[in-house]
Amino acid sequence: MKKLKAIKIGNNHYQVDMRGWMCPYPKYAIEILLEKLPSASRMDLLVDCPAATKDVPEVVKSKGCNVQEVIPISDGEWRIRVSK
Repeated sequence: MKKLKAIKIGNNHYQVDMRGWMCPYPKYAIEILLEKLPSASRMDLLVDCPAATKDVPEVVKSKGCNVQEVIPISDGEWRIRVSK
């Protein structure tokens, strides 16, 4: 299994590439990632599992964080932007 790595792409803005990770892994990983995400920060989660576009936002909201957008970035890939 690949190791998750958050890359800082801006001021209080991070990106985690989870393309290639099939569900339910993105759903479980977001819980850990949100714990490590500093307050007042954003994170883009890149996924290619269609179920993650529904599962991840549900987990994010249950943790008291916000889903800013879920948008397609290419055929079969999405960016889920969350904020804490």
